[in-house]
Amino acid sequence: MLVIGFDPGSISFGVGILKKENNRISFIHSEEIKLKEKEFNRKMKTLWQKLETLYKEYPIDTAAIEEGYLGKNVKAMNVLSKVRGVVLGSLIAAGIDLHYYSPRQIKQALTGSGSALKPQVARMVKTLLNIKEKKLGSDESDALAVAYCHILSVK
Repeated sequence: MLVIGFDPGSISFGVGILKKENNRISFIHSEEIKLKEKEFNRKMKTLWQKLETLYKEYPIDTAAIEEGYLGKNVKAMNVLSKVRGVVLGSLIAAGIDLHYYSPRQIKQALTGSGSALKPQVARMVKTLLNIKEKKLGSDESDALAVAYCHILSVK
């Protein structure tokens, strides 16, 4: 099973792809998609095109994303909702199911504590996936954590 995890953002968008085979989870690919365009719709077009390319390059079976959280910055939440909509639309077009996990579920799956801090989660991602050579950006690490959480959640 090939799982793609997402850490959505309108400037830097994290993607992580993991493979589960014979009860073994292995790292396949990760990247931070930099969305440099000033105009939002152009950013979303770039994101859609990059996601389409990834879906063609890797035979993704399923996808996972962190659930949105309620914060005080309504404008930021609105922007992230639109980014999530692009992700969902691209997955529907590719015939890939999307699963949602709360930040607490993701932290719990990787560290054993739902209140773990970002650096703890990042360390566990590298340790559990035996990533030694590649330096992971925080968005990549978060996306891999989401994918890992999904794999552990599937029976």
